[in-house]
Amino acid sequence: MVMRRYLSFIAFVGIFSCAEKEGGFNGKNTETFGHPYRTDSIILKPIKFQPEVVSTKIDKYNTSFSPDGNTMYYTVTSQKLGVTGIAFQKFENGRFRRPEFVPFVSADIPMTDVQISPNGDLMLFSTFMDYEGKPEGFNFNIWTSELTNGEWQRPVPMGYPISSTGNEFYPVMINDGSIYFCSDKDGNSDIYKSQLENGQYQQPTKLPDNINSVSREADAFVARDESYIIFVRVDEPDGFGNSDLYISFRINENEWTAPVNMGEEVNSRQIDGSPYVTPDEKYLIFTSNRTSDDIKKRAIKSYGDFETVTSSSDNGSLNFYIVNFNLKKYKNDVFTKN
Repeated sequence: MVMRRYLSFIAFVGIFSCAEKEGGFNGKNTETFGHPYRTDSIILKPIKFQPEVVSTKIDKYNTSFSPDGNTMYYTVTSQKLGVTGIAFQKFENGRFRRPEFVPFVSADIPMTDVQISPNGDLMLFSTFMDYEGKPEGFNFNIWTSELTNGEWQRPVPMGYPISSTGNEFYPVMINDGSIYFCSDKDGNSDIYKSQLENGQYQQPTKLPDNINSVSREADAFVARDESYIIFVRVDEPDGFGNSDLYISFRINENEWTAPVNMGEEVNSRQIDGSPYVTPDEKYLIFTSNRTSDDIKKRAIKSYGDFETVTSSSDNGSLNFYIVNFNLKKYKNDVFTKN
């Protein structure tokens, strides 16, 4: 994404507000999920995902679930501390447990844009860790970690031909093992694909010009069967905010429909990005720093109100939002306009 990422989610510009009791949280959820993300309610407009439990006053972005849906992975960051790392939360006994860091996080080396492979045995992420043969310069590259006996192992770089002297972010693996990612190696943030053939990753190819425009594109979530792509475009004239989500459908191997803005029912006047469609394809989860229109007035009523707002997920931090994903509707919208 871009706070360091546009260079990584404009690479991105709570507190657990109540004490933990018996492994759970006393939060102010607006929606009760007896499942990690499924609910009996139809969510037509995005709502904050698990406020004060998963979405908190701390900046978080980028979502990925284990294939069974019971573990949620994401990136957490603190500009004040200069720390960016990968965290996860397990869903057990009807609630999310306290967040934990993956074993290999570092105080000094940022790790971002975590994604889990379709079969769940590989974690992909981006970091600027050094390694033998690393391209010259300061650059983020894609690394992987294998899940062995329930434990994530020491990560290794993907290396050539994926790595470049530019920055590679947001790796997403599809069913055949090929990966999509974004890179600024040609001077602009664009979306690339590296095909896996006979166990080897091929030279990355840039997606066509109707996807990669003169604007900056990033954070591409691609359906496991490659049937559609949802991605971020920054500062586009038809956009609603700093960055918006767009959707496009695959026509053939090298052709995609002209992307369509996902509209004000998804996008806001602020930052919107890091899209993720749940394994059952029923929900879209994404990152936003949107706030309610009256948040400033609420915060300034008294100093106590100010403390309450700034210590909650209403403080404008990057957090997660969920909405029903109507694939049929979007497909109809896209092909009507193409």
